Amino acid sequence: MHNHVLASAPSKVILFGEHAVVYGEPAIAIALNLRTSVMIEESSEYSVDGKPLDEKYHKYIKTAIQMLWDGKPLEIITASVVPSASGMGSSASITVAMVSGLLAMKGKVNEREVALKSFEVEYATQGSGSPIDTSTVTHGKGILVLNSPEEKLLWSVKKGNTEWHIHHLELPKLKLVVGFSGIKGHTPEMVKKVRRFYNWNSFARDVIKEIGKITLRAIEPLENEDYEEIGKLMNENNKLLTILGVGHPMLKKMIDASLKHSYGAKITGAGGGGCMIALTDEQDEVVREIEAVGGKAYKVEISEEGYTIENHL
Repeated sequence: MHNHVLASAPSKVILFGEHAVVYGEPAIAIALNLRTSVMIEESSEYSVDGKPLDEKYHKYIKTAIQMLWDGKPLEIITASVVPSASGMGSSASITVAMVSGLLAMKGKVNEREVALKSFEVEYATQGSGSPIDTSTVTHGKGILVLNSPEEKLLWSVKKGNTEWHIHHLELPKLKLVVGFSGIKGHTPEMVKKVRRFYNWNSFARDVIKEIGKITLRAIEPLENEDYEEIGKLMNENNKLLTILGVGHPMLKKMIDASLKHSYGAKITGAGGGGCMIALTDEQDEVVREIEAVGGKAYKVEISEEGYTIENHL
């Protein structure tokens, strides 16, 4: 048992397969080197960053405590460089940092447990979702979600009649720029919008399947560092996301601006605002192009580390 823990977790972007992953199609996500950390310490009352624990502002933290903690009240200090509602998994990042920290306080922390519990916390808080964000942020590096277990399986997650199998994916050193529209995407609403389209229209179901195929086609070029091909597939994936109606004029502006200096660029995450990503050797040029059209740009690289724990007793 520890009475004082510092835990941190990376952020993430989905490289291929957002929205389609909800329907059991494959997806690829990577952990990013922008991190969230939490310091957790036993105390006389619950507080987050010096304020009382509040359902409205600290919902993921509160759910994690309700589901995993039965000890003394906790004082929690958070620090994050992940912009919220941006498609970089800020909720998964705070959730995994909290869950790994709480499990470490209880002295039983391991990667699989952190991933499964974090998904439960995020699912309970949002009322829907897939384990892709929480698994990526737990494991670090890259993951591939498939609908059956293959080699390099990390863990499997089941919810209702959907089952996700999370695999480790070997990735090259990808240099990416994330462009944030400044418009907060609302994930549950976007997922519902796509679901209505999917249920109502066989064309939408075909688009979802097509996104799944692109994800699978991306595995080989990712393993072989074929940046041209990865970029081409990102562009194809983006066209399909736009057809699903999760685009936004600001995202389109940033994507178009970045293509001059990129292998490829696409919406990442739920869409409807939020973020886009560009794969490039010229990060600084892409940052300039995105900022010139009014976006906020982040140079990011893959985080080799998933969650980390330090105990200071």
